[in-house]
Amino acid sequence: MRMLIPAVCAWLAALLAVGLQASFAVWVVCIGVAGALTILCVVRARGGVTALLAVSLGVAAFVSFSASISAEQRRPDQLIDATSSDRSVDVVATIDGLANATDRGPSQIRVSATITSLNDSELRVPATLFGQDSGGVLAIGSTVETTGQVILTEPSDASAALFFADEPLTVVEPPPWYLAWADDMRRGFVDLCSALPGAGGRLLPGLAVGDTSAVDSDLDAAMKASSLSHLTAVSGANCAIVVVFAILLLGRLGAGRIVRVGAALIVLLAFVILVTPQSSVVRASIMASLALLVQLTGRPSGGIPVLAGSVILMLVVDPWYAYDAGFALSVLATGGLLLLTRPLTAALARLLPHGLAMVIAVPLAAQLACQPVLILLSSTISVYGVAANILAAPAAPIGTVIGLIACLATPVFPQGAMLLAWLAYLPSAWIAGVATVTSGLPIALIPWIPGATGAVVLAAVTALACALAIVPRWRSHWMGKALVAALCVSLGAYGGIVVTPSLAETVSRPRDWIVAACDIGQGDAVLLRAGGGVILVDTGPDPRLVSACVDDLGITTIDLLVLTHYDTDHAGGAAGVLSRTDRAMVQAVHDDAGERTKRLLDDAGIRVDVVTKGEHGTVGTIDFSVIWPESRELSGNAGSIVLSVTIAGTHIVLLGDLGETEQSALLASMGAGTRADIVKVAHHGSPDQSAALYEQLQASLAVISVGADNTYGHPNGETIDELRASGSQVLRTDVRGMILISQKASGYSVWSQKSVPDTASG
Repeated sequence: MRMLIPAVCAWLAALLAVGLQASFAVWVVCIGVAGALTILCVVRARGGVTALLAVSLGVAAFVSFSASISAEQRRPDQLIDATSSDRSVDVVATIDGLANATDRGPSQIRVSATITSLNDSELRVPATLFGQDSGGVLAIGSTVETTGQVILTEPSDASAALFFADEPLTVVEPPPWYLAWADDMRRGFVDLCSALPGAGGRLLPGLAVGDTSAVDSDLDAAMKASSLSHLTAVSGANCAIVVVFAILLLGRLGAGRIVRVGAALIVLLAFVILVTPQSSVVRASIMASLALLVQLTGRPSGGIPVLAGSVILMLVVDPWYAYDAGFALSVLATGGLLLLTRPLTAALARLLPHGLAMVIAVPLAAQLACQPVLILLSSTISVYGVAANILAAPAAPIGTVIGLIACLATPVFPQGAMLLAWLAYLPSAWIAGVATVTSGLPIALIPWIPGATGAVVLAAVTALACALAIVPRWRSHWMGKALVAALCVSLGAYGGIVVTPSLAETVSRPRDWIVAACDIGQGDAVLLRAGGGVILVDTGPDPRLVSACVDDLGITTIDLLVLTHYDTDHAGGAAGVLSRTDRAMVQAVHDDAGERTKRLLDDAGIRVDVVTKGEHGTVGTIDFSVIWPESRELSGNAGSIVLSVTIAGTHIVLLGDLGETEQSALLASMGAGTRADIVKVAHHGSPDQSAALYEQLQASLAVISVGADNTYGHPNGETIDELRASGSQVLRTDVRGMILISQKASGYSVWSQKSVPDTASG
């Protein structure tokens, strides 16, 4: 248990050293102090607290030193010079990870890599490449070259830079043989699984080899909502299965201990190459390797010391793991299983049969340990996560093992591999079904305090609850009873004030909405969703409000952000959604506000396209076309981007802040028979409208995004009358709050966050 203290110190040192980018001199002093204490301990042969302090300081110093040296290497002068100019640069890079598709086109990809040459200058910089696949195989270890622009990232980001290629990524050198075999095998298995039906076929490559490229956004969201996404992240269980299988097989063949351990290490290395060295895989493989090496001495290896040792080793080699969510969740889940499973089983066994208590304790221990970090990623708690893991637990190892064997058999025995894939498909389909059903149950997710505050509060509540449940004498002591009472009162108050109203709203909220108008005050923020794709049109004035709305709707990725123009009430909240946005469309820049907004998007690594009439595309099953402005010369309200959108036969027009003159010009460019089912009314319902345009569209629903009690007099009464005269039902965010619109066989269903009195206008 004492090994946990140096591991925690190493993690804290990495967080501080990477986040603060402290000077080299500070860490030299730390190393000096730690070295002096260590020598003191050795000379005086003292142990206990002094030795533990010396080891912890020494580990922290080495991690900090590593961060300091790496920080300089990650941002060489050549890279800084390249980012400070608008000129394109020539890049040669080595591919480090699997390529992921983006919504920017059929062959647009994103892939992690190491830039090895920048304008013929040699360097080594971790980066994320965005570009077009030229048709060559972007296998891990292959070398590519291209031309484009470089943008620096935040100091804590795993990638030191983002590179946007102006031309296709050209493979100039294939991966070395010791990496090429894995890519061929993995691709063959993914292709094999593509013939399997439904969600089970898409999920199987993730279960077996951690390749989630076939998992669509709906299945991904269901896996996350049901706390089952860890099953597609290769980790300790997978490595343990491989190592145990190798050792048992060699044991049956009569191999000695040294041969068994050596062969198991080789098999483990091959497995890591096959499933790609993600942070969870690296952590699990280092743990397994340390345990195997300890076995050579003939001594048992404890789980906690091995876990702590792997954490320290990884942070010394790469301190940026400290900010990796996958690394944190992997470590915490393993620690939770090692520390909490046995005492939770004992506590539950007082009420349940021992076998059932253990079945519940395993997923409960992992979820309790990981939940504070999960809150940082999404401020919700999965209600059915433990139950979903219990249901999925029997199927997961079967699907993983049979799927892995099928992957290994694919290149040498395709027919047998297909048979094995069908056998693995059954447990995979079961897991996908569990995820889909549990995520679709009422109150699948309950809200929690967002951000670091929520994580700290939840960690404190979890620690207190575990202590009271696990240590009997705490419950019988008067202080323990007081803590139980305080905990119950606090949770009851939180539930009554925050959770219960939110749950009531969540239960009534439709899950099949296609249009969502956020209540973000005086401004626009409208979401369109279909077929796994999401478009956000404008962000309102406040980053916090639009971020809260997107979180509330469970949106993790915005495929396309459209900023109709640069006024604060439409683009001021852009900072709240940058981290989840892939691409943006904007009007031409004509002023300082446009410059600031475009620079903000560029610095976030988002691809930005300046668009005019004629731009069109597809996101998910959303077909969109830009029908205004006609030229880049138009700016401000007059140059607002107007979208014409079709979702499964529903025609939606979003008018930005167009005035009457531009609306009349837009009407003149439309066909005589143009109609719309839903229209987002221009300029928050101001009086500057063309009644003829709305009469032409004859929309069933007219959405007005507007702030309550605004000083502009929006929406105008005459505008509302004109909309009603054209046959539209008026929906206002100042009256209704958030508005969700769903397609129904008989028309449309409208859900409002606030109840609307019969006498209310809109």
